[in-house]
Amino acid sequence: MQIANLDGEEKTLEADTLLAFFGLAAKLGPIAEWGLGIHANHIDTNPTTAATNVPGIFAIGDVADYENKLRLILTGFAEAASAAHAAWRHLHPGEALHMEYSTGKGVPGQKGVDIKTIGV
Repeated sequence: MQIANLDGEEKTLEADTLLAFFGLAAKLGPIAEWGLGIHANHIDTNPTTAATNVPGIFAIGDVADYENKLRLILTGFAEAASAAHAAWRHLHPGEALHMEYSTGKGVPGQKGVDIKTIGV
């Protein structure tokens, strides 16, 4: 898989599979046969990492469930960030994850305002 960072530098990430599903209903389909912890058609996850009971498999959004979950679109965005960080730690144990924020750096190829120059 080819990805680009905020400086436009491209690199290849090796992965067996990346499955991204977009939808409005939690229908598991064949995923229900993967040996995941499933309760009431939802996948049980760790609320801080989005990890399932199967190492290396993470679930977020409408399909994921944990105690006291707020079923909001905003919750799904936060779960995506948590899952991405947890997946990094799973794939790169012991390595530091260095983050850059698009709000401070901008989007590759786009002109933007440097927040340092406006005192934010």
